[in-house]
Order: sequence, then C-alpha cells, then structure tokens
Amino acid sequence: MPPEHSHSRRWIVILIVVAVVATGAVISAFLGDAGLPAGRASSAPTPGVSPSTPLTKAAVKSQRTLLLQIRDDSRRVVYSALFATSYASVSGARMPIPTNLLVPIPEWTALAFTGDAADTLQSQHALEELLGVDIDMSLVLDRLALSGLYDAVLTPRAAKQAKGSTDIDQWVFKSLINLPASPPDTGQLLLSLGHMARSSAPNAELVDLLLDLRKDARAKEIVAVTLPTRFVRAGGAAMVIPGASEVVLRKNFALTLLTPGQATRPRVVLTPAGATAAQVAEATAALIDAGMTVVPGTPIARRTYSIVQIPESSISLGIGRKVTTALGLSPQDIRETKSSRVDAEVLLGLGPSTL
Repeated sequence: MPPEHSHSRRWIVILIVVAVVATGAVISAFLGDAGLPAGRASSAPTPGVSPSTPLTKAAVKSQRTLLLQIRDDSRRVVYSALFATSYASVSGARMPIPTNLLVPIPEWTALAFTGDAADTLQSQHALEELLGVDIDMSLVLDRLALSGLYDAVLTPRAAKQAKGSTDIDQWVFKSLINLPASPPDTGQLLLSLGHMARSSAPNAELVDLLLDLRKDARAKEIVAVTLPTRFVRAGGAAMVIPGASEVVLRKNFALTLLTPGQATRPRVVLTPAGATAAQVAEATAALIDAGMTVVPGTPIARRTYSIVQIPESSISLGIGRKVTTALGLSPQDIRETKSSRVDAEVLLGLGPSTL
C-alpha cells in the first residue's frame, strides 16, 4: 500500500474511533470468535442457486442458521435477517439486522454496502466476525428474485400487496411459511429465480434448511428477536449495544456461537484502558494490517501497561504473539484466561509503545 494511502486510511480510522468513543457506542468483548471453520464455502463468486447432491457432514448441528438478504438495483443491501432453527424445547429465531449497522470487513463499514463486492460472502463473514455466530449459509435475493418469490408462494392479491409494501420483513416471513412442503418443489422454485438469487450453499442443503425453518414457522416455533443497537452520531450509523446484545444472542443462538480457534481471520477485541482515541485508532490500523479483525471493547479503568489476554490454547498463544508483534509489545505481556471467548483481547494502557 502506498504511504499516502496508508496515512489517509489511518486518519479515517481515527475519525471513526473518535466518533464511537465520544458517543459511548463501543462493542464489548462478550462474544465468541468469528470466521469460517475449515470446510466452509469459499468466497468465490456464486452464479446462483444450483442443483447439487447434498454434502455429507461430519456432524449435524443441533441449531442451524441462515442469513437472508435483499438487494436493490444498486446492489445495496436493503434487508438482512438472521434465522435460526429450533432445537429441543427452544424456539427458533428471526432477527432482522439494521442495514446501517457497522460491520468489520475488516475496516468498519455499513452492512448496506457489503452486497456489492467480488466476495459474495462479505456480508456473511462480517456478521460472523461481529456477532460471533456461526452462519451456516446465506441467501441473497435481488429485487426481481424477491418479486418472483412473492408471485410463486403468495396469492396474487397478497403478492401485489407485498411488492408495494416497505415492510420486507413481514412479507419475507410470510413467503417462508408458504414455501412448498416438498424438497423437489422448493428446489425448483429456487432454481426458477435464476442468477438473481445467490446462495453460499448447494441447492439441496439450502432447501433442507429452508424447509426446517418453514416447519418451525408454521408451528409458531420462531420468535421475533431484536438486536440491540444504538446510533453513532457520524452519518447515522449504528453499533450493537454491549451486554444487551450478549443476552439476546446467548438466548436465541446459543448452540451456534463460535468458540476461540474457529476464526479464519483472528478476532481481536481492543479495549481502551487509558489509551487515547488516537492511540486506539493506531492500534486498530496496526492489527488490521496484520490480518486481524478488530472489535472495539468497552473502556475500562486506566492501566499503566498494556496486556494481551488470550484463551488457554496453543492456537490462541500463536495469535497472541502476532498481536504483541503488531502492537510493539513483548510476548511477556500475554496473559492466559479461562473466561475468554475470543482469540485475543488487548487492554490498551498508558505505557509507551512503538505505535
């Protein structure tokens, strides 16, 4: 990266961090790791939903998740929702996600702008890294595909209402309830939407998950969930609310939360412990340059020196060493903890560094 571009980007990061810290809209270090476990779908462009033989999985998850998104003609995401299946006596969930929510890609950007990228899994990866939830697959519908879905599963009158409504969440859920009951019919419906519908999974796997969600919805076993967020003054963007989000995610997505060591790109929580906003921004840029995803942590009491907290594992120890190298700290600044659910947490103190 040319020096002038790097310098410019660092100032952009600084401005974002200052805005976030000024409003108190910081994200806590409460959630699990993010990214894709080995064997998950790649980020290569997918031309559409295609027929395929179901893949054999080593283990069947008790709870599965689907990210459903709608894009407008400008390829901007105008609707996102995370669905989870039910398990045992626990209901499934439907959690709309604000499109103005800031997500890491790894730089922070609004979710709305993650739909227009060569990486067709950018939205999925960003939300995994932000929320610490293992998203099994994503389905993205362009405007014409959404219209085709309405025509296929709703009555003509209802389809007309849906197309004229701004309440996408209501009509998407009604469409899910009205999907054909048989796998072949639902599979053909998805194929009929053509390249305007993109999935990160083979058609057979997507159909299987959709019909599980359909069954839950018809049995009233899917609860509506709100992701707690707050506005950041700069540009009307939003960020998740610490604590409150933890409660919601642990209650409704408990069996799909990621654990340390699962991330393809290490997830590092950066917690100010006396450091200035500019120092936090510099540390953020350094960690991003080192190939990590950085999530802001809730500021804590001042510390004289910075430390890096990691889970007790050899994988996390390696990540911790990379973090100390990126920040100009010493390997002796690493502390192991049993309570951590992320790859690493940096408590950025007042002590001098090479940043």
